Amino acid sequence: MHIIRAGFTIVITLSMVIATMVPAQALGRRALWVWDGPVDGVITFAVDHGITDLYLHSPPGFSGSPLYAPFIESAHAVGLEVFAMAGDPLWASNVSPWSEWVDEVVGFDAFDGLVFDVEPYLDPDWNTKRRNRLIRSYLAGLDEAALHAGTLPVHTAVPFWWDDPAYRVKRKALVEFVLERSDGVVVMAYRDQAAGPDGILSLSQNEAELAASMGKLFTIGIETAPVGLDKVSFAEEGTLAMEIELAVVEAAYSAVPQYAGIAIHHYSSYASMEN
Repeated sequence: MHIIRAGFTIVITLSMVIATMVPAQALGRRALWVWDGPVDGVITFAVDHGITDLYLHSPPGFSGSPLYAPFIESAHAVGLEVFAMAGDPLWASNVSPWSEWVDEVVGFDAFDGLVFDVEPYLDPDWNTKRRNRLIRSYLAGLDEAALHAGTLPVHTAVPFWWDDPAYRVKRKALVEFVLERSDGVVVMAYRDQAAGPDGILSLSQNEAELAASMGKLFTIGIETAPVGLDKVSFAEEGTLAMEIELAVVEAAYSAVPQYAGIAIHHYSSYASMEN
């Protein structure tokens, strides 16, 4: 199955972006990672930049803060959906934080879904003989999360390389196991160009096709923070160049029912970008 589309639609979309210098929002949803928590300015910025969903960092214990409830209420009032977002590489080796945090989110009764950003490959055990044990523990955490989430959608951030045969488990790509335990994945296809063998579309294609074949949602994640390697982030190119590339991504996936849009990492860096 090959789901990437190109051609006339891309040309039209690019023309619209260049002419209006606004996000190509009509084609899909836009999510924004907000690591800063419920701070002033986020909601206005989101509305002004065509954002539809916020991945709001809500670490364990967030419910004790008086800031979250009014922030979410204000976001909902202007049509934004708010997903509780949390995770830590240490969660990969411990099932308890997953279920405890999900219980806190469910009990708070204000969010539209959950986003896990755990990234177990940042755990020191990932590059040792203990990797398989770490993966099993990570997947067990996702199992617990799904059990405790109830009706809240569960989305999981995954690197684009989890389709690599080197990370197969029982003859299946690691991302397949994640998809089985999630309602959708956010593919961190962090590149500053859409096309080419090392572009966003190429890096995300396998995950997109797997998600579509399994009836699961997929969102394409992109980076705006300076990370020290130019090709990874749009920080050096600016917002107009980013929108031109994202228009290509949007047009390529727009006809796929499981395509859930673009997720931009993250608020502080995106807000500081220049055209």
